[in-house]
Amino acid sequence: MRPKILLFFEYGTLNGGEFSMLAMLESLGLNEFEFVAAAPDTGMLRERLEQCGAQTVPLRLRDSQGRKLPAAQFNSHLVALITQLTPDLVHANSLSMGRMIGRVASQLSIPCVSHLRDIFKLSKTAVSDLNQNSGLIAVSKATQDFHLKQGILPDKTQVIYNGVDTDVFHPHPATGFLKHELGLSSDAFLIANIGQICLRKGQTLLAQAAVALADEVPEANYLFVGERHSQKQESAAYENDIRRIFHEAGIEDRLFCLGFRNDIPLILNEIDLMVHTAHQEPLGRVLLEAGSCARPIIATKVGGTAEILSDGTSALLVPPDNINALTSAIRQMLMDSELRNSLGRQARTSAINKFALPVASASLCSFWKSFL
Repeated sequence: MRPKILLFFEYGTLNGGEFSMLAMLESLGLNEFEFVAAAPDTGMLRERLEQCGAQTVPLRLRDSQGRKLPAAQFNSHLVALITQLTPDLVHANSLSMGRMIGRVASQLSIPCVSHLRDIFKLSKTAVSDLNQNSGLIAVSKATQDFHLKQGILPDKTQVIYNGVDTDVFHPHPATGFLKHELGLSSDAFLIANIGQICLRKGQTLLAQAAVALADEVPEANYLFVGERHSQKQESAAYENDIRRIFHEAGIEDRLFCLGFRNDIPLILNEIDLMVHTAHQEPLGRVLLEAGSCARPIIATKVGGTAEILSDGTSALLVPPDNINALTSAIRQMLMDSELRNSLGRQARTSAINKFALPVASASLCSFWKSFL
């Protein structure tokens, strides 16, 4: 019989970590393992998991008023759910979910493992919880190094890069559909930022660069593809700041907030430049996807980004929170089509050689098998 892997997802929305696991499941198929996924009822994740052949069960993290369940109550829920489903291995798809699983790992008789997809400071208690897992996957060397310094046990941790399907994300000539959809002329220059709208992604820096370049490059238009999930006031204010910056400069007609899109492979081949402005990035999935589509990329040199892209060879990398460096890099890209093409070709080569999905999924498969 195939071993049963029980996957835990904290959120029902689709972001980089969820897309990365979905890609792995699609690549692995159902020959090696039986997959069951526990995830909240809300959002599109459960439907996508079922499309990959995984059975889904609801994960209840909150009460009827939307408040987080008390830790003791949620721990009991986790143990009962795992016991009922009788998996051979439990896998948490995020650091925070891995912490929750770690808290109950001692009550289980099966191995528990977790992905580390974030780079942020942890309390000693959080580190201790994570270390109760049998194994931990860091999505980049930068992520691994960061957490080892916090006390995560080195003998439990290994790096497995996320993979990108280079057949789904591949370069092809632009059709012009996106410019037509947005009501733009054929000579418009499309600069895109793709990802969740949140403070960590640094989108207001691109808005500021757009203002600085407004008179020089009136043909430049700015696309923000993604949605805000956080309901915190500061997050809502941050999203409004992006629009405010364009409005106050009188260039709101060059701003296009597209929200969530399920046609990212098509969009990537319609844009002229990808700009990724994150303050921190464990391993930016959209950079793998854009690189695989041979798009020219400007990205902040943070976290695992330098493990994906090489400055001056496959992208232009700039310091985070540096408006002058970002503006200069965008200007350079706008003026030099040969540079854009060269960087894009090399980014595609790097994606194929280092981040191809079959290699990544085989590594994950071997990791799971080592505990079974």
